[in-house]
Amino acid sequence: MINILIHQFQPDGAVVDASALEQFQRQWATYQKLVDSDELSHREVGALLHDTLNQSFDRPFAFLDIACGDASQMRALSGTKVRHYHGVDLSEPALELAANNLKDMPFEVELDHGDFVEAVTRRPEPADVAWCSLSIHHLVTDEKLRLMRALHGSTGSFLMIYEPTRQDGETREGYLQRFRRVNRPRWTMLTPQAGFSKARELFQDPTGFYRVFRYDR
Repeated sequence: MINILIHQFQPDGAVVDASALEQFQRQWATYQKLVDSDELSHREVGALLHDTLNQSFDRPFAFLDIACGDASQMRALSGTKVRHYHGVDLSEPALELAANNLKDMPFEVELDHGDFVEAVTRRPEPADVAWCSLSIHHLVTDEKLRLMRALHGSTGSFLMIYEPTRQDGETREGYLQRFRRVNRPRWTMLTPQAGFSKARELFQDPTGFYRVFRYDR
């Protein structure tokens, strides 16, 4: 049974914000190319999640998915004893895709649109397992701490996180240089954005609202 707590579409089926949905679909298509080519190791990570859940639970359990996106990785839940899936995301279009991807799953599904911490803390009971994939790094330090505290209070057994990480002693700039050096030659499935080969940020105003970008051919 699916209980979807989202309101992306009008009753007549019209998209509330068509431009936002179009932008999301373009960005998601780029991300999906990386997923389909397994450049982000989703297959191995999914298998690890599946095996960990089966090794940890011989009884039905509740699963919390923070920043679930389209929930396509949750094929890993097939063959486990999950009884209730709760996915949370800030993107309404992503949750529409998640609803479709999970519609045939043999467990109860709840999809929640909104703030991660708010959704976690208002759960009537703790989830047995919480999972977050490639999302926490988008938060500033205080927000990360706030989310981790909320998850600690809302997770009965354990939390698993899949995130990009810096090497010991590596600076942020060093990580970005390594990221470009390693991945730029590998990600041949991606084409230059709008025909430009490189984008750089040149300026940000003191308020943080405005920036200047340079796009090279």
